[in-house]
Amino acid sequence: MPRTRGFSLVELVIVIIVIGIMAAVLSPLMLSSLRAYDTTLGNVVVLDKLRYATERLAREIREVNYNSNTGFAFTSMDANATTFTRTFYNSSGTATLATVTVGNTGSAVTLAYSTPAVAAQILTDELGNNSNLVFSYLDQNGTVLGSPTPTTVYAVRIALTLIHNGQPYTQRTQVELKNRS
Repeated sequence: MPRTRGFSLVELVIVIIVIGIMAAVLSPLMLSSLRAYDTTLGNVVVLDKLRYATERLAREIREVNYNSNTGFAFTSMDANATTFTRTFYNSSGTATLATVTVGNTGSAVTLAYSTPAVAAQILTDELGNNSNLVFSYLDQNGTVLGSPTPTTVYAVRIALTLIHNGQPYTQRTQVELKNRS
């Protein structure tokens, strides 16, 4: 009787044991690589949110209106929020005044406009707490003003800290106000 070709039961059992050992050794390496990738991706996303929120706040604050008699058009200059007036121009060049409110609500940094009246935009939602968005108002010498007024402010310093997986990520920027004559 001719011998049929194939694998014996012993050979199959040995291959299954070798594959099992390889899986037991390699699976922790694979899992740690996936965890590292997930952590890195999360960090990149939170840094992107941080950069976007800071740049957007700086762009809005840079556009605050100025009047040589009354100073910059800030209506509120708190440590954790600010409100000011700025001018928007439509495509035909018509100017519209709008009140801009920047602040935080719980764990979100928000930006709201009076005209057009729309719901507040959430710039980021990983603030952690209300003290992680801080505005400092500076005079012409770069000194932080204890009691800022629209006529004494020359710059605004923004410090924003986002919390992701218990880890703080901070960015600071200083905005020199324009339109001062």
